[in-house]
Amino acid sequence: MTKRQVFIDTETTGLSAQKGHRIVELAAVEAIGGKVTGRVFHTYLDPERSIDPPAEQVHGLSAAYLKSKPRFIKVASAFVEFVRSAECLMHNAAFDTGFIDAELSLAGYMVRLKDLGEITCTMKLARSRFPGEIASIDALIRRSGLPANRTQHSALEDASLLAEVYFRTLKEKAMLSTNTIIGAHMNNSTFKNTVSPADLGMEKVIELVGARNENFFYRKKHKRIIDHRVINEHRWNKIAGPLVYVVTDSGGTIRYIGKWESATPLHSRWLRHKTIHHQERARNLYISELDAGRGPLAVWSTSIGELKNRLPKEVQSLPEKEIAAALEALWIQRWKNQLSWNDRMEPIPAGFYDGNYWN
Repeated sequence: MTKRQVFIDTETTGLSAQKGHRIVELAAVEAIGGKVTGRVFHTYLDPERSIDPPAEQVHGLSAAYLKSKPRFIKVASAFVEFVRSAECLMHNAAFDTGFIDAELSLAGYMVRLKDLGEITCTMKLARSRFPGEIASIDALIRRSGLPANRTQHSALEDASLLAEVYFRTLKEKAMLSTNTIIGAHMNNSTFKNTVSPADLGMEKVIELVGARNENFFYRKKHKRIIDHRVINEHRWNKIAGPLVYVVTDSGGTIRYIGKWESATPLHSRWLRHKTIHHQERARNLYISELDAGRGPLAVWSTSIGELKNRLPKEVQSLPEKEIAAALEALWIQRWKNQLSWNDRMEPIPAGFYDGNYWN
């Protein structure tokens, strides 16, 4: 019988499930016969408690962001069925298993992860395969030659990386294609290794030209002012969302992909108190680039209304807000190697694809 494996990773509120800490992100990536299939289980979770500051620094997930996410009990049955009868591989399995077992118990399940499938600790495999060497996932990523920019941890990204690392360095005969990516609909695709704003049908809207030492106060924080200039006034102030946008570095390479789900123009997403406001980590990266003289940076966009007629017909009928979210998730996973300023991935809705209109 062909072997089924699932590679599992968690992000949590703290270090100890025994002290009441909870899972905030849970991901499992399926492989059959030594090849990743594209099937994934992935969810963010409302932990119903506070998050330790060091843990939040690791994964970047705040209690406010997670408040609208499901509780574990709502997704428990789907997770149990996804991992049932599979070999469950985790890096430091004792840690992840402890949290998963605690969540199962709180959800009223009598089973534990070991009852659902064989448990394998890839950290122990690494220590056995490479005695005396560092056995962290980052060390294995470097050993396997995979590109990775893990400034913040993501359960989905880490589970996917673990699968690639396992088949490249820990399993005796690697069977995983080097082109394996998340998403069954993306398998055997002919997408480009890199993508440009023009490929995505986007127009330049604004440029970020400098960062002042002056601050503005927003959401209980002092933030440095980023100066910008408007290149396309109509697109900045008139073209309503939902929309997708990208940020390019000074060389014109896309480094960040985002979405705006509101039915308002792009300036509503980017402008607060007459200065540039964006996701905190990305904003700090923009400031670092500008401080180092690597500017200007540019923001490009297109609305879903403008591009959806180029998408497959079965996708065109979806609500524009859902299309924006799905395109963001798909594009981030597809071109993650060039997106050094994106820090998390969302799951791609089942069956969604863009028809390669950008090719």
